[in-house]
Amino acid sequence: MSKIKLGKLIRKLRKDKGFSLRGLAEKIDVSFVNISHIENGRIETSNKTLKQIAKALDYDMDQLLATASKIDNELEIIINKKPDTVPDFLRTAKNLTNKEWAELKGHLEKIKNRRSKK
Repeated sequence: MSKIKLGKLIRKLRKDKGFSLRGLAEKIDVSFVNISHIENGRIETSNKTLKQIAKALDYDMDQLLATASKIDNELEIIINKKPDTVPDFLRTAKNLTNKEWAELKGHLEKIKNRRSKK
Protein backbone atom coordinates (compact mmCIF):
# COMPACT_ATOMS: atom_id res chain seq x y z
CA MET A 1 0.00 0.00 0.00
CA SER A 2 1.13 3.52 -0.53
CA LYS A 3 2.10 5.97 2.17
CA ILE A 4 -0.65 8.23 0.83
CA LYS A 5 -3.34 5.58 1.40
CA LEU A 6 -2.05 5.00 4.93
CA GLY A 7 -2.02 8.74 5.57
CA LYS A 8 -5.58 9.16 4.33
CA LEU A 9 -6.75 6.34 6.59
CA ILE A 10 -5.02 7.86 9.62
CA ARG A 11 -6.46 11.30 8.84
CA LYS A 12 -9.97 9.85 8.51
CA LEU A 13 -9.66 7.88 11.76
CA ARG A 14 -8.24 10.92 13.57
CA LYS A 15 -11.04 13.19 12.37
CA ASP A 16 -13.70 10.55 13.12
CA LYS A 17 -12.41 10.45 16.71
CA GLY A 18 -12.43 14.25 16.90
CA PHE A 19 -8.68 14.65 17.39
CA SER A 20 -6.71 17.57 16.05
CA LEU A 21 -3.20 16.96 14.73
CA ARG A 22 -1.84 18.30 18.01
CA GLY A 23 -4.29 16.21 20.05
CA LEU A 24 -3.23 12.95 18.42
CA ALA A 25 0.44 13.95 18.56
CA GLU A 26 0.22 14.61 22.30
CA LYS A 27 -1.58 11.32 22.87
CA ILE A 28 1.26 9.33 21.27
CA ASP A 29 4.14 11.66 22.21
CA VAL A 30 5.31 12.72 18.75
CA SER A 31 5.27 16.12 17.10
CA PHE A 32 2.15 17.25 15.28
CA VAL A 33 4.41 17.91 12.28
CA ASN A 34 5.27 14.20 12.30
CA ILE A 35 1.57 13.30 12.24
CA SER A 36 1.02 15.77 9.40
CA HIS A 37 3.87 14.24 7.40
CA ILE A 38 2.48 10.74 7.95
CA GLU A 39 -1.00 11.82 6.87
CA ASN A 40 0.35 13.53 3.77
CA GLY A 41 2.48 10.54 2.77
CA ARG A 42 5.75 12.45 3.15
CA ILE A 43 7.42 10.00 5.52
CA GLU A 44 7.34 6.33 6.34
CA THR A 45 6.90 5.74 10.04
CA SER A 46 7.97 2.98 12.41
CA ASN A 47 5.88 0.04 13.54
CA LYS A 48 6.07 1.47 17.06
CA THR A 49 4.47 4.76 16.00
CA LEU A 50 1.84 2.96 13.92
CA LYS A 51 0.93 0.80 16.91
CA GLN A 52 0.62 3.91 19.09
CA ILE A 53 -1.58 5.58 16.46
CA ALA A 54 -3.79 2.48 16.21
CA LYS A 55 -4.18 2.34 19.98
CA ALA A 56 -4.91 6.07 20.29
CA LEU A 57 -7.52 5.87 17.53
CA ASP A 58 -9.00 2.59 18.80
CA TYR A 59 -8.23 0.88 15.49
CA ASP A 60 -6.98 -2.65 14.86
CA MET A 61 -3.19 -2.58 14.99
CA ASP A 62 -2.69 -5.39 12.48
CA GLN A 63 -5.10 -3.71 10.07
CA LEU A 64 -3.17 -0.43 10.26
CA LEU A 65 0.17 -2.21 9.84
CA ALA A 66 -1.22 -4.10 6.83
CA THR A 67 -2.28 -0.81 5.26
CA ALA A 68 1.34 0.29 5.67
CA SER A 69 2.52 -3.04 4.14
CA LYS A 70 4.13 -3.97 7.45
CA ILE A 71 3.67 -6.74 9.97
CA ASP A 72 3.95 -6.79 13.73
CA ASN A 73 7.36 -7.79 15.08
CA GLU A 74 5.78 -10.71 16.94
CA LEU A 75 4.43 -12.11 13.67
CA GLU A 76 7.78 -11.62 11.99
CA ILE A 77 9.42 -13.66 14.76
CA ILE A 78 6.85 -16.44 14.30
CA ILE A 79 7.49 -16.53 10.55
CA ASN A 80 11.26 -16.54 11.06
CA LYS A 81 11.06 -19.41 13.59
CA LYS A 82 9.35 -21.63 11.01
CA PRO A 83 10.65 -20.36 7.64
CA ASP A 84 9.84 -23.63 5.92
CA THR A 85 6.34 -24.04 7.38
CA VAL A 86 4.60 -20.69 7.91
CA PRO A 87 5.08 -19.24 4.40
CA ASP A 88 3.94 -22.53 2.87
CA PHE A 89 0.92 -22.58 5.17
CA LEU A 90 0.00 -19.00 4.22
CA ARG A 91 0.37 -19.72 0.50
CA THR A 92 -1.85 -22.77 0.89
CA ALA A 93 -4.45 -20.79 2.84
CA LYS A 94 -4.37 -17.59 0.78
CA ASN A 95 -7.63 -18.31 -1.09
CA LEU A 96 -9.71 -19.36 1.89
CA THR A 97 -13.03 -17.59 2.39
CA ASN A 98 -13.74 -15.68 5.60
CA LYS A 99 -15.90 -18.61 6.72
CA GLU A 100 -13.07 -21.06 6.07
CA TRP A 101 -10.60 -18.83 7.96
CA ALA A 102 -13.00 -18.75 10.91
CA GLU A 103 -13.30 -22.54 10.79
CA LEU A 104 -9.51 -22.91 10.64
CA LYS A 105 -9.11 -20.52 13.56
CA GLY A 106 -11.60 -22.61 15.54
CA HIS A 107 -9.57 -25.75 14.86
CA LEU A 108 -6.38 -24.02 15.96
CA GLU A 109 -8.01 -22.79 19.17
CA LYS A 110 -9.10 -26.38 19.95
CA ILE A 111 -5.52 -27.58 19.44
CA LYS A 112 -4.22 -24.77 21.64
CA ASN A 113 -6.73 -25.62 24.39
CA ARG A 114 -5.78 -29.31 24.28
CA ARG A 115 -2.10 -28.40 24.61
CA SER A 116 -2.75 -26.11 27.58
CA LYS A 117 -4.64 -28.87 29.42
CA LYS A 118 -1.64 -31.21 29.27
